[in-house]
Amino acid sequence: MAIDVIVALNNEEIGQKIKTILIESGYNVLALCTYGNELIRAIRQLSPSIVISGYKFKDMTLIDIYNNVGEVCSFLAIVNEPYKSFVQEETDIFCISSPINNSILLTSLDMIYQSERKVKKLKEKVTVLETKINERKVIEKAKGILMQQKGMNENEAFRYIQKNSMNLGLKMIDFSNKILLGE
Repeated sequence: MAIDVIVALNNEEIGQKIKTILIESGYNVLALCTYGNELIRAIRQLSPSIVISGYKFKDMTLIDIYNNVGEVCSFLAIVNEPYKSFVQEETDIFCISSPINNSILLTSLDMIYQSERKVKKLKEKVTVLETKINERKVIEKAKGILMQQKGMNENEAFRYIQKNSMNLGLKMIDFSNKILLGE
């Protein structure tokens, strides 16, 4: 599977060289940008996995771009040493020094992509757990209503929800919602 990348450097010639290296290595280069505003538009329109960027553009800096669209994708900054520590202090952008070493560039991209995949999986797990917690809250509220209105203990209320949801072919959350709505 090709990884979608945008290359954004002030120097178009270096950008073309990096683009060639990436394409030869199996990456899908979506765009080559030389201005910050152009990069922001491209990120919003194309949703790349990774942006490879320099620090300074004619119209803004990488920090300005990151503050605008940093949550959309991952960034790899190719910067001179004086900017490297500044970028790393201000953001979570991974930086490599220029001049560019091809193997470091490709290894860095691979590391960023693998990290991005792990974060995506963790976010999916968090979403599933949040859903389960919210469903559990609804079921607990329904149990509370049954305990109060029907004089059941906690185990009886749970069993009531479980049995009736099975009999009606509903999920426990759906049956619990019916209880909360007074049905």
